[in-house]
Amino acid sequence: MSQTERDEKEAFRKELEQICQDVCAADPERLPKVSIEGFGSFESGFASAGSDMDLVLVVKDADPTVQCFSPMEYDLPRSLEKRLLQLGIGAHLLTRTRVPIIKVCQTPGESLLSKLRQEREEWDVLDRDKKYPHLKKDEDEHAEDDLSLADIATSNEDGKQQEHPGLTPGIPVEGASSNNHTPAMDKTLSEASVGVETSTDTVALAAPIDPNAPADNTNEGETTQKPKREPWTRERKAGPLDFPKDGVGIQTDINFFNPLGIHNTQMLRCYSLCDPRVRPMILFVKAWVKRRKINSSYSGTLSSYGFVLMVLHYLINVANPPVLPNLQLPWRPHDNCTAQGVDSAQIEGWEVDFWRREEEIKEAAKRGVLTRNNQTLGALLAGFFQYYSSQGGYPSFHWMGQVLSLRTKGGLLSKEEKGWVRAITEQGAGKQVQHRYLFCIEDPFEQSHNVARTVTHNGIVAIRDEFRRAQRILRVVGDGNGPPADCGLFDELIDDGTAAEAQAPDWNGRGSQRAGDRGGRRGGREAGESGQHQRPQQQGVPRVPAKSLDVKDTDDFPSLGGPKPK
Repeated sequence: MSQTERDEKEAFRKELEQICQDVCAADPERLPKVSIEGFGSFESGFASAGSDMDLVLVVKDADPTVQCFSPMEYDLPRSLEKRLLQLGIGAHLLTRTRVPIIKVCQTPGESLLSKLRQEREEWDVLDRDKKYPHLKKDEDEHAEDDLSLADIATSNEDGKQQEHPGLTPGIPVEGASSNNHTPAMDKTLSEASVGVETSTDTVALAAPIDPNAPADNTNEGETTQKPKREPWTRERKAGPLDFPKDGVGIQTDINFFNPLGIHNTQMLRCYSLCDPRVRPMILFVKAWVKRRKINSSYSGTLSSYGFVLMVLHYLINVANPPVLPNLQLPWRPHDNCTAQGVDSAQIEGWEVDFWRREEEIKEAAKRGVLTRNNQTLGALLAGFFQYYSSQGGYPSFHWMGQVLSLRTKGGLLSKEEKGWVRAITEQGAGKQVQHRYLFCIEDPFEQSHNVARTVTHNGIVAIRDEFRRAQRILRVVGDGNGPPADCGLFDELIDDGTAAEAQAPDWNGRGSQRAGDRGGRRGGREAGESGQHQRPQQQGVPRVPAKSLDVKDTDDFPSLGGPKPK
């Protein structure tokens, strides 16, 4: 991101901050004094050109009034949304998140602005029950979630509910909203999560299904036909209120009440100061996952923040010798550095303690005392892809049994240690929230939070398949055979859903089907009639069909299917 772009975004942040402060000043008895600060990649140094800006609202008072952050009509989120729309700024409040989030675009255009204003006007005239469905017991609160059905239809979950220490009274806990919801759609919630680089990714809603429930038969022996589900795609289809990627100016999310996110951002920035290879490596991986379309927690893959933690885990715990020290552990390069515990703070009931003195870190990096690793950036990237491909080589990440834990010495815990062995359903404010543990990344501070909880069955297949695709390409190049003729590491995937659910990788390491690779003899996507991409047929070698998902994986994670009886 150029300095010019950063300056433009900083100017827009100040404009939004002034608008928010004016809204609060108009109702000083109820609304606190606030500021709006940047966090996430924009502040950590990992933002790429054109990326969105993440903002968080910070209360200046010592005793924050949490209740004013609820999505009630006269509280700050709704009031700010209304004011932004009046000023011609695109704004859409997401209410089915752990805390409210306003999606903002600088210059929405007349058509989009008109739709956003109309949506808000229609909401304003609704009666209270329809405005706030979470306040009453909804008879249809178990409405099916199209995207989560693939995960829970064959699950043997017992519906266990668990209290979450991070839930805030007065704030509805629901699944994240798609941007095009209307009051009529409130009973059919689409799975989404806000994919910002923060320690509080949105929990996705899922509905429990009773496997013993009788079918809804219209006549004896005749069952009603279930609606056909659309093929899963790695990118969520845009709705009428979604902001386009380009042409609407600067885009940002204003996150309400996320104090941990600011500390999280500072720690990531401190890691970027430890070694000059950290920032370009993370930017490369972020660009790669974007081109391969596996960075959308809206669609059941992983947020960019999750991939940043994956890179840091590799650089701290896997690269040999380590590229980075663990800033959450006691080690310091010399006695003049600030010791562990000096800057410790309790935030939202969690201990936040890491080496955060940036000048000390920069001085130690300049003197070369933070690492003895001299590998090139390319070598580190090759090792990163090999580690997460889990296809030969040592060490390898075990997706089904291990939890990435940045704060832990060694960087790994088992799912059994965390108790993250099966999906759980959490009840809050009349809604149920699904916590998935297919892929597990522990948040560095909020230890009960799985950063990868939005990853679904299809999502984890896609992510692991891409790591194995990358490793296969690099292995061919490393053998001296040049890049494969049919695909390149950085090719952009074209995902039309025709073969998405068939993209189960060959877990035995013999390669995988490739969907949407650019290149090849046809100059574009090489596909058969079925929409699945075919491997070039080698002369004299019979074609072997790609294997489906190894069912043995379900022994390690029951949500992939039921565990085998003992």
